[in-house]
Amino acid sequence: MTGLVALVALGLAVPMALIVDNDQRAALVSDLEVEAMTTASVLSSQPESEWQATAEEVAQRTGARVVVVGTDLQLMADSEQTALDRSFDRPEITDALAGQLSSDVRYSATLGVDLRYVAAPVVKDERIVAASRLSLPESQVDSVIQRTRWSLAAFVAAVVVAAALIAWIIATSIAGPLRRVAEVAEELPEDLEARADEAKGPPEVRVVARTLNRTAERLARLLRRQQQVAADASHHLRTPLTGVRLRLEAIEDTSSDEVIRRDAAAAISEVDRLNRRIDQILALARSDAGQGAEPVDAGAVAVDRVAHAEAAAAARDITLGMSVADDGVLALAPRGAVDRVVDELVGNALAYARSRVTVGVARDGDFVRIDVEDDGPGIPEAERALIFDRFTRGARAVPGGSGLGLALVRESALAAGGDAWIESGEDGGLRVCTRWPAVTRDAGRGPTPR
Repeated sequence: MTGLVALVALGLAVPMALIVDNDQRAALVSDLEVEAMTTASVLSSQPESEWQATAEEVAQRTGARVVVVGTDLQLMADSEQTALDRSFDRPEITDALAGQLSSDVRYSATLGVDLRYVAAPVVKDERIVAASRLSLPESQVDSVIQRTRWSLAAFVAAVVVAAALIAWIIATSIAGPLRRVAEVAEELPEDLEARADEAKGPPEVRVVARTLNRTAERLARLLRRQQQVAADASHHLRTPLTGVRLRLEAIEDTSSDEVIRRDAAAAISEVDRLNRRIDQILALARSDAGQGAEPVDAGAVAVDRVAHAEAAAAARDITLGMSVADDGVLALAPRGAVDRVVDELVGNALAYARSRVTVGVARDGDFVRIDVEDDGPGIPEAERALIFDRFTRGARAVPGGSGLGLALVRESALAAGGDAWIESGEDGGLRVCTRWPAVTRDAGRGPTPR
């Protein structure tokens, strides 16, 4: 709006300046001509002894130099009080003594400037007795016109400033409330309780704020319902499964029939596998719900989870190694997400490894990487793009899986702002890589996101 007003103002000001220049110059010349003829008329009614006083009075009023020259081209009066009775032969004086009104601009060799002049004949008793001339430097006329130009420029600048002020007021009245709505929209992924102010801003912005609030409320209700369903499912499924497992353990402990004891142990294993599937599904539900992130010491978590997996690795005669950065690495993740991911990756690696599983935690620019590598058979290139999909299992997958583990890993990382992918291991095995947004320690204020 300001630019448009400035262009329009300049488009109008340039031709207006030219018109004002021409009109003002013409008006100044016209006034000078009127003054010259008026002075000649006054002189014609006065005795020659008063001509000097008249010349000085006219000069004071107009700012021009006034001279009176006789027919013999001798100077008879001069407002600048120069020496009189000297020759004053000028072209405009000759024209005036010939009965003409002479008005023009010429270069004055005496003054070294362009001179604006008007010369008129002084007539007494119907004969020309002298010539009067009013003159001033052309630069003086230009300075008057220049002041008008500056006034016009100041007017244009005032118009542009006023337009800018109005535009700023209008833009602020729209952008301010809209910016606050945008800030709420940015907060919503982390805090679904954030709400925009529906009472401020123009009608369109209030409609956007109201719609955003309604959408946020619906999402919040859906997520609360999903979390409640997950909690109910956990309670209603785990309780009977725990009872079944206790009964199977009792059968295994008390039965003397080896077949029954073996079947009971197999059933207990299936109950444990079902419990694990429930844990995975509930973890996926929590990742879908977008729980708020917080700083997590990824190295400490990895060390703790690897320690819990030591027994399972030893039972399979697998070496479980660790590599953690010495300076400590803090990741930004939902509560418990890193624990579940490390458990899933280590458990998956133990199921396929031949002799070695290595867990690595290190800083990688603005991210924290958690990698788990095994020396198992690996995954073909063609299957790597799909292996993170839910309920998808590779051709070399061991029996008993559900295809949810790696899906949980990637969705948990994505929910925190990171990612997960697969690389080939050093010995032809598999390396599952995850990355999480890193945070830095700010002295006195605790960890803060990068």
